[in-house]
Amino acid sequence: MPRIEIILSFCNRSAALMLAAALVSALPGSIAAGEQSYQLRGLFCNTEEQIDEAFGHMSRNVAPRVAAELANDEEIACTYVDLLHYIVERPQAIGQIPADFPLVKYEGALVGVIVGGRVRPVSPPAQVFFITHDRLPNTVMERRA
Repeated sequence: MPRIEIILSFCNRSAALMLAAALVSALPGSIAAGEQSYQLRGLFCNTEEQIDEAFGHMSRNVAPRVAAELANDEEIACTYVDLLHYIVERPQAIGQIPADFPLVKYEGALVGVIVGGRVRPVSPPAQVFFITHDRLPNTVMERRA
């Protein structure tokens, strides 16, 4: 399976924005017959507005974990996943974020979590939003009005 790696650094604003890309690793795979899935790490939020808010914090050199906490004012809406993997199906690119390097905003279905090498299903699947540094393979850009 091909592996996409992003090397993260906390040295400057560009590095903090790169961290905002939410993707430490993406491993294309298949969890259900016929569905394209990805094993992802990074920043995930419940809504597009929340991912935008968390990204706004990160663009001011705030670490992703702290940005998630700042976006969680009234509820747990964002989480920074770094010790396990989220399994996301049907990710759709929903926008691009202007930065020194390409950032793509996605919406997808969280269908599982890999913990200790075991897949734990999420049922029913949960809608999640996240940002990646590069376009995920085999995904399309959704046109929104």
